[in-house]
Amino acid sequence: MATDQGQLIAAVQADSIATELELVPGDRLLAIDNVPVSDVFDYRTRTSVEELVLTVQKADGELLLFDIEKDEDEDLGLDFANPMLDDCRNCHNRCVFCFIDQLPAGMRSSLYLKDDDLRLSFLTGNYVTLTNITDVELDRIIEYRFSPLNISVHATDPAVRRRMMRNRNAGDLMPALRRIAAAGIRINAQIVLVPGYNDGEALEQTLSDLAALLPALQSIAVVPVGITRYREENDLPELRPVSPAEAQAVVNLTGEWQQRFLQLAGSRIFYAADEFYLKAGADLPPAEEYEDFPQLENGVGMVSLFRQELADGLAALERAPKTAAQTASASRVLLVTGTAAGPLLSEAAERIGAVVNLNVEALTVSNRFFGETITVAGLLTGQDILAAMQERLKGPAALQERREALAATQAGTIVLIPECMLRAGTDCFLDDLTIPDLALRSGCEIRIVRPEAGALIEILACLADPLANADTNISSSAVNETAEI
Repeated sequence: MATDQGQLIAAVQADSIATELELVPGDRLLAIDNVPVSDVFDYRTRTSVEELVLTVQKADGELLLFDIEKDEDEDLGLDFANPMLDDCRNCHNRCVFCFIDQLPAGMRSSLYLKDDDLRLSFLTGNYVTLTNITDVELDRIIEYRFSPLNISVHATDPAVRRRMMRNRNAGDLMPALRRIAAAGIRINAQIVLVPGYNDGEALEQTLSDLAALLPALQSIAVVPVGITRYREENDLPELRPVSPAEAQAVVNLTGEWQQRFLQLAGSRIFYAADEFYLKAGADLPPAEEYEDFPQLENGVGMVSLFRQELADGLAALERAPKTAAQTASASRVLLVTGTAAGPLLSEAAERIGAVVNLNVEALTVSNRFFGETITVAGLLTGQDILAAMQERLKGPAALQERREALAATQAGTIVLIPECMLRAGTDCFLDDLTIPDLALRSGCEIRIVRPEAGALIEILACLADPLANADTNISSSAVNETAEI
């Protein structure tokens, strides 16, 4: 009889050992070498050997043993329903800058969950604070030697870090980092800059202390604090956003420290988020100065990378053989973005539109839901996007009228939504409005696109050429989903 013990297999990778064993979703891994698996670190370590025995329970309750011989680094090809293979560890901090604490009431429950689990640092790239692990647990992490680890540092001065994170254990960071570095585990660091807390001398000390971790230290990102309009309503400590002058100071400091790190390590190591340059009105560094873009997920280097890919993509498009002029699949294309990237997308829309002969416009959306100090595209809600669309399209016209207009012209407005605005793997915005909802209420065709210049060029070129887009099926590498009225 089947039980709920062990680890439920959710997927089996093609052409893997698990496929050869005829394992399927719904089977359960009960043990490796007759010992239950405690978590993902335990699983990764115990499967990184040449010989092992799996105990598996089939969906009908049948127990099977598999003697396996493989290359040491060959993966079994199993994906589990719970990637952690254990309960996720919650955050015990009360950071003054926590974005989750600044959410309004009434949003979906998953948005209020706070994790701070070191295993997620290795699995998904999450940044963790190390405030909730014991010396024994740290010994275990060092023993497994999984690398790199992404650490939310914020400040290395114990008093400053405790004040920011409001956790008495927050001051114990540097001894833990020294142990991790001494073990040869690579470290990526993150600093959320909060004016009046960890800027100025505190930031200088943080950089000096982290520099002592070389060569284990791989990168440092400094990002500005995000402040929503719900801070006062949620009775949170008063904070203020980074000013243009403070942003310029960070830009200057970044240049100074990059030169130091180049001398020390041959790499720039320290990077400021694009928001600092944009707020200061400063020129962003060229793409090559971001090296291998180690902090791209923190919004570091995204603008420069986009510009480089835009230039390369347009150059390739202009070199491509030209086909006979065709009637475009859309009379108008809107590129949705936040206020931070508005100028960048406006430039891209004009340049791409001119090359592919298509009417392309940027639709810059102000964040009314969280407040206009939140400028990144990934935190826009469906309702704010809908309002901006209706305003651009001359008001919320009757749905039937818009249907008739689209039918008459056979080429209506297509709106491109970057996938970073949606919950991973879904068509749902932060406020639970969906892509079909947005299409229905706006009267426009909506397409989801990767927020990359290459993907943007590809879809716009296809929309401009009905031969490439005869069945309205754009390459799945560029576009993930289409919704129409």
